[in-house]
Amino acid sequence: MYRNHKNHLILMISLLFCTIVSSQLFAADKEVITKQKLYVFHTALESPIKEILNVCIQEAFSRLNLNVKLVMNPSSQRALMLANEDGDGDAARVPNIKEIDPENTGNLVQVSESILTMELAVYAKNLSFPVEGWNSLEKYHNGARIGAKILEKNIPGKRTFLPTTVQLVQMLDAGRIDTMVEWNLIAENAIKILKVTSIKKLSPPIKLQPFHIYLHKKHKILVPKLNQALRQMKEDGFFDKIAGEKEFVFYTGAQSPVKDILERQLQEAFKRIGLKFKLIYLGSAQRSLVAANEDGDGDAGRVPDIKQIAPKETENLIQIPESISNIRFYVYTKGIVSSANGYKSLANFRNGFRVGTKILEKNIPGERIILPNATRLFQMLDDGRLDTVVEWSYISDKIIKENNYSGIKRLTPPLVDLPVYSLIHKKYQALAPEIAKALKEMKTDGTFEKIEEDVLSKFNLN
Repeated sequence: MYRNHKNHLILMISLLFCTIVSSQLFAADKEVITKQKLYVFHTALESPIKEILNVCIQEAFSRLNLNVKLVMNPSSQRALMLANEDGDGDAARVPNIKEIDPENTGNLVQVSESILTMELAVYAKNLSFPVEGWNSLEKYHNGARIGAKILEKNIPGKRTFLPTTVQLVQMLDAGRIDTMVEWNLIAENAIKILKVTSIKKLSPPIKLQPFHIYLHKKHKILVPKLNQALRQMKEDGFFDKIAGEKEFVFYTGAQSPVKDILERQLQEAFKRIGLKFKLIYLGSAQRSLVAANEDGDGDAGRVPDIKQIAPKETENLIQIPESISNIRFYVYTKGIVSSANGYKSLANFRNGFRVGTKILEKNIPGERIILPNATRLFQMLDDGRLDTVVEWSYISDKIIKENNYSGIKRLTPPLVDLPVYSLIHKKYQALAPEIAKALKEMKTDGTFEKIEEDVLSKFNLN
């Protein structure tokens, strides 16, 4: 009897051990699946907030080694419903959204650390009055976006709700509503797009509102981890850079007029997504790339295979998937060289080009003189100390014209004719598709061509 009891006890302990081990293995398997999962979050917040929000949520999840995707919905109501039903969460909602809309938030859990803070403001065309809370709007015809629960709940008086802020600005400009209540960055972006100058923001703001991530309850294990990631982002200044008045700083080693063209094209692209941009000329393509990779936000223009040509100098950079320009490097000579049919044709000559121009560093043969500035290279060519200079056509044409180098000729066809792509630091990789979209639109609507013509005309190079 004792022996049977002992055997039974041993069996129970063994089964318990197996259960514990199995549970641990299952939990481990579940964790592996979670790591591989793409978390899909929804939002209806418009530009430029959606771009800022995308960068912030990408950064938070990347700090947990998790993948996330932000999906834009045309309706705030639909975004919340999708997050609550089949999605993984809503990217940004007011803290009391569960009280405002309990029906569509039953499955959602708040991440207590805010992901961004916005100013809710009142805009008017022909009115001017102090905004002293919601009641100050009572006697007006007020417009707001459909599905913005805080506005649906609080705006008094006559109300018109429309799907987009652009439509609201158009109605306000036409005098069909008296005021528009909207988040300041979204409102001012729409006003800028429509080039409306008569609409003004009233003061003070009606509310300064934090926004929070809401996770589906099936992922509630992530709540403390996301809280920690968001706290770290606040402590290390990430939010100050991306959600404030950050100016994205890109670098270039290309001289004018190429520098001017790239600067204006990128300024316009960033402006279209509601962000500020600045281009800094460092005098060296090499230093430009290193600065962008280490401390900067990006490099203005590089050949398509730059990451293969210079893997170390580009390890933190990713390519924006829409070209910014076309690079055409020509061979310039005073008659020593009669033709330039590929790199090998330069093997027996003294060839000059700029430092850090990686595609030339990799391919040009013969005796090579590599200097930071193309102006000095053309001086050496004119003095007979070089046989060729290989340089971007716009830069070369400007230098030759300014210095009246009448004896220097361009050989055709170009030695290099490739698209050029901007590179952005990987910490802002979520912006890459948005910038690419803006660049594509600029090509379609003629902005690219206009910028190039305008810059070239200032240098008398048309």
